[in-house]
Amino acid sequence: MAITIQQQPTSPGQVNSNLIWTVSSNQFAQPQFQYVVDIYLSGSATRLQRVKQQPNPNSYGVFDFGQILSQYMSTPSDVITTSVYTPLGSTTENRQFVVKFGEEYGTSPSSSVTLYNGNSATPGNPAKTSSAYYEFANGLVEPNNAVNWNWNSGSYLDYYNVNVDDEYDYDTWLTNASRTLKMRPAGDYHTLSIYNGNYNVSKTQAQDIYWVDIRFYNSASVQIGTPIAIPNITGSGFVGVVGPGPRTSVTQSWSDVLTANPNAQNSYNRLIHLGVGAQNIIDEFVNPNETLDDAYPNWTYYQVRTYGQNAAEDDVNKVSAYYTFERDTANCGYPGVRFAWKNEFGVWDYYTFKLQSDSNVGIERTSYKQTFVNFSADTSVTYDKTRRGSSQFYNELTQTKTANTDWLTQAEADWLRELFFSTDVYYQDGTDVLPCIITSANVIEKTNPRTQKNFQYQIEFQPANQLRPRL
Repeated sequence: MAITIQQQPTSPGQVNSNLIWTVSSNQFAQPQFQYVVDIYLSGSATRLQRVKQQPNPNSYGVFDFGQILSQYMSTPSDVITTSVYTPLGSTTENRQFVVKFGEEYGTSPSSSVTLYNGNSATPGNPAKTSSAYYEFANGLVEPNNAVNWNWNSGSYLDYYNVNVDDEYDYDTWLTNASRTLKMRPAGDYHTLSIYNGNYNVSKTQAQDIYWVDIRFYNSASVQIGTPIAIPNITGSGFVGVVGPGPRTSVTQSWSDVLTANPNAQNSYNRLIHLGVGAQNIIDEFVNPNETLDDAYPNWTYYQVRTYGQNAAEDDVNKVSAYYTFERDTANCGYPGVRFAWKNEFGVWDYYTFKLQSDSNVGIERTSYKQTFVNFSADTSVTYDKTRRGSSQFYNELTQTKTANTDWLTQAEADWLRELFFSTDVYYQDGTDVLPCIITSANVIEKTNPRTQKNFQYQIEFQPANQLRPRL
């Protein structure tokens, strides 16, 4: 007299993919039988959706909630500009959903139906679930690369023994970009995103992002200046850092956190964003007109590293695979156009198109033609040679921009295709980050296969908010 859940997605997962649940019931032969599903956000009593489905020819209910759940997700653009000392957790791009199954049926084909909770023959709202919640991010599983319905989270969420020396050395950043990228001394925003913690509430196994630092180096690879140190703690207590946590201090061990509060982990602190671009760092300076050159003279590159916590609890011992940002300059005096786009993991990637950029505005005009005689005159019609024959009453302005990359390697060209496929793209105009629409992309690649190994992209895009005509 109950529902059985035969299949469910992994957690974490990606909402824009196929999220498949398969259920069965020993009551499927009852008149007017239907499977009933209620979906909630974890911790909320407000139902988001109720879905009903008749059993398939094999008596099962097969549900795909990937598209339904995606409407409750977004990737905020303010993540792009977050300060280096303000790591962000996830609010709407990583969420916990509760999925409950029930069933309804009647006593005859024409009777009223009764809703049952799915756990027994007890009337009530759907209540059958095999997981307290399912956690999903706002990304997708690419069918061409997938080996199953579920997301290969093990490649991006790698548990290790917490509080143990020489354990944390993983490379699980949520991006397909190269681990070495270019960065101009000012203006460029960039964030890195990574999963934090675990999903089994273990006190000994987690991907524990305990500490982050940024270290600058000169051309001789000698470290210069003081590293920017960012502990991942909740609240303020270290150079003004306010982070996702779940630690409340740097002296807490992972096991201490979960012992004191088993619910310390949540969707907000399981996916974190780090502001590591030049402008993310500059925004913390007292003088907003400074550049990285003012704070770290003669820097050639800098590295972003995340650390796990070692047995000393308040120190770091084993560094993760790190990101390297090499100093970049304008190419032939071109200012370049920097883009940010939502990648397949549901977080932001970045790239600067460094060569020529152009902008043009197309104008569509609508007008009407009036007679020379003013028929609305009162006592007499005067001769008025200033009266218009044709009068323009509406202008529509469409601004279109083009941008060109420098020469790209095969790996860079493959990665940048994500920009063209993304439905959520922004570009920088100074330090303003504005939404845009990619309208076309052209590629120059291997025109001579024997000698040419590089690629070049030209894209055409339009600001999502167009210019307004004057009245």
